[in-house]
Amino acid sequence: MSITNATTQESLVQYPSPYKVVDGNLCMEVTEKHSKYDRKLSNFTPYIKSELTVDDGATETKVLRLAGQHANGETLPEIEVSGKDFPSFNWLFEKWGAKCILEVGKNIREHLRYAIQQTAENAEQQFIYQQTGWKKINGEWCYLLPGDSKFNVSLKGKLESYCGEQTFSKSDLETVYSMTKTPPAPKDVILVLLAFAFLTPLIEFLRQAQCMPKFVLNIIGSTGTRKSTLAALFLCFFGIFNAGNLPMSFRDTSNSIIQNAFALKDVLTCIDDFHPCGRDDERKLTSTMQALVRAYGDRTGRGRLRKDSSAMESRPPLGNAIITSEFPPDIGESGTARYFLLELKDGDVNLDILSSFQQYAEQGVFRRVMLGYTEWIRKKFLQEDKIEKEFINMLKDSFSAYRSDFIQTGISCHGRVPEMAAELRIGIKMFLWFLEEHEVITEYAANILDSEFKEILYQLAKRQSENIQSDKPSVVFVKKLYALIESGAVAVTHKDLSLGEDPYPRNFIGFEDEHYLYLNKDIAYRHVKVLCNEQGENFSLTSKALLKTLAEDGLIKTSQGSNTVSVRYAGKNSRYMALDKFKAEQIVNGT
Repeated sequence: MSITNATTQESLVQYPSPYKVVDGNLCMEVTEKHSKYDRKLSNFTPYIKSELTVDDGATETKVLRLAGQHANGETLPEIEVSGKDFPSFNWLFEKWGAKCILEVGKNIREHLRYAIQQTAENAEQQFIYQQTGWKKINGEWCYLLPGDSKFNVSLKGKLESYCGEQTFSKSDLETVYSMTKTPPAPKDVILVLLAFAFLTPLIEFLRQAQCMPKFVLNIIGSTGTRKSTLAALFLCFFGIFNAGNLPMSFRDTSNSIIQNAFALKDVLTCIDDFHPCGRDDERKLTSTMQALVRAYGDRTGRGRLRKDSSAMESRPPLGNAIITSEFPPDIGESGTARYFLLELKDGDVNLDILSSFQQYAEQGVFRRVMLGYTEWIRKKFLQEDKIEKEFINMLKDSFSAYRSDFIQTGISCHGRVPEMAAELRIGIKMFLWFLEEHEVITEYAANILDSEFKEILYQLAKRQSENIQSDKPSVVFVKKLYALIESGAVAVTHKDLSLGEDPYPRNFIGFEDEHYLYLNKDIAYRHVKVLCNEQGENFSLTSKALLKTLAEDGLIKTSQGSNTVSVRYAGKNSRYMALDKFKAEQIVNGT
């Protein structure tokens, strides 16, 4: 059996007996009652051009690339058919059209399947990788990007702009380092973006060290501040990008974004333009934002089942992501704790400097630097199992040390903030180490820049902690409650009523004494929730959960395990939520 490039129909493909080509048709020689005849199977002659093994990072599947010729002499286009679909031939009409006909008869499909598979002997065997980043292939770590000279890495749709380079030079690295001296945007923003970019190829090994980054970077700024352009510039370490071709946006569904995020392992991506237009749009985009920050913040994929009810492989985000938005999204305390905030204001970006670095990016400078960086990691840390384990332990120890270093500053913050700071310090440290070993900077200069970055990072982290604090449900409740009281939208009386005073005026929610506001928990909760809805803000806690949160934050008095207290008012004992006025006023005044 052979496959040739001959031009005649009969010699294009030769099948083993009893199959053969007759007048361009695939036939089977049949013997009946001592006589032979050719039974027609199809009016075309298909064969396997190549057999593909497709690795998407979670599973490996087989795909056949088929070629063929119609009996009329027309060359059929090459098509791909999954191993699962191949035997059914349900793909035939969709792929090759109505002109390709299977004959009627018993076992026609089985014979055709068998005949096609007999051509596999000469088919080319190919591996296709549909996930970027680090992968162990034949016992060696390889960093995969489309355009790799050794491996076939294929990403589809909006991810096709990811690609690598083949060469690296010291001058490329000097160009990238110059961003720290002549930054196109505020230096604190540029240094954090550099740290985030050079942290990204470490994710596989940070995962093994059990200290995987669990946050996204959120660049906020009004229209025209060039936030998308700046994000695209840093994505150019991993591909060819500009503000007009960023990989994903908030107009995509959250499921499609998270699915793509699994394919983008150990590379940087961007979800662009959180910019709601109207109340309904805001709800939709905020829901998408919630799903994204939780997926990256928890590194969890969407749980799915196969038809037989067995669990499918989890597909969590495995790279890092930049989000751009015009204002901080209203996703609550836990959501805010899963992103690190950078802010751009009008005039912050120097367009002339930005343009020069964009030109370098278009020339491949950034991609070549990332090639050099990943090759440096591979050669320095991943050649031997012992050194690889030492590398992973070094990352783990560095994370613990940097996290402890931050905690010792005494900055009051959410528990995730020290972890974000530790991860970003690892990113800048590895970048500086890379610069040192290629003699772009001295050890002294690296230490100076590292100290500067540490101070910048701590200031940004302190601001981040304040943002998280302001999104705490208890803080939101207290601020909204006092706004309602001060506006007269609700009524609060004094515990010691004046003579003739109405104890239950219109919109009554409670009373006060010198130390506490005694509130009807359900009525006060309802008023705050209505105000949040009117202002387009989300307040998702139930009344019971709110009481629990207020108690945990020490804002209300508790009594014998209950989050309400019994108080006598207007001649009647009832249970109220007792809000500490001194602590509440500290929140309102920001002290």
